[in-house]
Amino acid sequence: MARLRAGQAIIEGLLAESVEYIFGLVGTTTNSIVTELPGRTDIKFLDTRHEEGAAFMAYGYARASGKPAACVTTSGPGSINLLTGISLAYKGRAPVIVIGGDTAQEYIYRDGAQAFDLVNLFKPVTKLSLEVNQTERIPEMIQYAFRHALSGKQGPVFLDIPRDLIDGQTIEANIQAPESYRAVNGRVEGDAQAIQQAVELLRSAKRPVLLAGGGVVDSEASDDAVELAELLDMTLVPSYGHNDAIPNSHRLYIGPPGGRGSGEAAIAINQADVILALGTRINQGSTSWNYNVVNRETKIIQVDIDSQEIGRNYPVAVGMVGDAKAVAQQLLRALREEFPEGRPNPEWRASTESLAQQRRTRLDAEKDITGDPMMPQRVYPELSKVLPPDCMVTLDAGVSAGLAYDRLAFEMPRTMFNYAGQGGLGMGLCVGLGTKLGRPDRPAISIQGDGGFLYTSQELNTAVRWSIPLVSIVLNNRCHGAEKAQQQRLFAGKYIGVNLESPRFDKLAEVYGAKGYYVERPEDIADTVRDALAQNGPSVIEIPIEEYFPPAAPLPGSSR
Repeated sequence: MARLRAGQAIIEGLLAESVEYIFGLVGTTTNSIVTELPGRTDIKFLDTRHEEGAAFMAYGYARASGKPAACVTTSGPGSINLLTGISLAYKGRAPVIVIGGDTAQEYIYRDGAQAFDLVNLFKPVTKLSLEVNQTERIPEMIQYAFRHALSGKQGPVFLDIPRDLIDGQTIEANIQAPESYRAVNGRVEGDAQAIQQAVELLRSAKRPVLLAGGGVVDSEASDDAVELAELLDMTLVPSYGHNDAIPNSHRLYIGPPGGRGSGEAAIAINQADVILALGTRINQGSTSWNYNVVNRETKIIQVDIDSQEIGRNYPVAVGMVGDAKAVAQQLLRALREEFPEGRPNPEWRASTESLAQQRRTRLDAEKDITGDPMMPQRVYPELSKVLPPDCMVTLDAGVSAGLAYDRLAFEMPRTMFNYAGQGGLGMGLCVGLGTKLGRPDRPAISIQGDGGFLYTSQELNTAVRWSIPLVSIVLNNRCHGAEKAQQQRLFAGKYIGVNLESPRFDKLAEVYGAKGYYVERPEDIADTVRDALAQNGPSVIEIPIEEYFPPAAPLPGSSR
């Protein structure tokens, strides 16, 4: 057991969990932590220009790498500024450990400077939020934080540490290996009886659909999901926002569901007699929780690591708490015993392939759309020509970026990143930077509108200082598109606060020291993106586009 400075013990506790980056800003209450980092190469303090950017980057890093990230911020507004980004980590199942340096204990409950109840502020957006109450307990509390963040459905944890517990303090610290205080690489299998019930349903299914959720990505179960689908000719549909759960080029893939997705996927879901919802809570974006999408007669087999999600949004025929990969392998073993060569379902397979072709025909027709400025749909076939299969794509909130859901193909897990039901504009740039830090071996782009980009564009400075080669594509329609569409449809075109005037984003990039591009013709997009991907630092591509408000997707109707 070594005698360590309190700040040093915090750093060593993070290192024990292989934390590579600490994202944040310096502050008087955390200097005892961050000043332990100069000269170290095994862990880095990545300083951002705003705490929100730090939280978004930590989310992107954790989701791309599959490893935990950390944020360190100071008291009061310094930590409060993290809330938007940490709420994304909570919605998006990202293990981010937040260490908030707080005011000294003597100022708490006395309305001291920058004294707020941070623990309760963070409770709704974290798996666990607590205050360290003794210096000696710092290593224990860090272990406690990681145990919660990395167990079950992963997510962020907030640790509040008053400055008087770390400033000038030393402790006897026993920094332990993770396997000594939490389960490492454990996979929860499904109940054997439930597995048999699921097999019986799948065996008799005539129109089966496999809905692959975020749990498939988290547990690295994409190959297992594909094997299951191929065994029974199940239609492959990712849950909303998780297009990368299954390879989009597969013959059984029919597109993503939801209002920004494929109408063909909604038809398949509606026609299904059995849905295997693997690693998904069946989120709102997938079905709008509407029985015009999921037929009332459909039998649902739901698998999720969180018991609270089973049957939460739809009644289930079979519910299983378990890891998506472990349960998928159980199902595969049981089904192969009965069908060693698989059970062909030619009629349903033909229906699936017909719908998939219908989708391809619909999207191919968009290549002929003309306009000056160009219509946003024209951007995506050009991007598809140049983006490599392992390219990580971060999609900001907003109408123009949202068109990517049905128009870009994802072939590998951990290549699609979005706002995960949290909906916060401005996450695109920062999350994209985080993904590139998490997987520097992969190319990375972010796609956002002009409104979203200016939420966090100051982090271009962070990208330049840290030489992070992210390609940021700004689709500039000169408005807040989703809100303008709503004001047009529901409020008789009484526009307020939706029309925007922005700087030239390519010029803004150059001011920050990044590479800037301005593209007005569809035929120039692929070469420009190719050049940007070859840069050693960050770049911004501005593409002026026409306003486009997608029509509301019709629901498929509840009758078969």
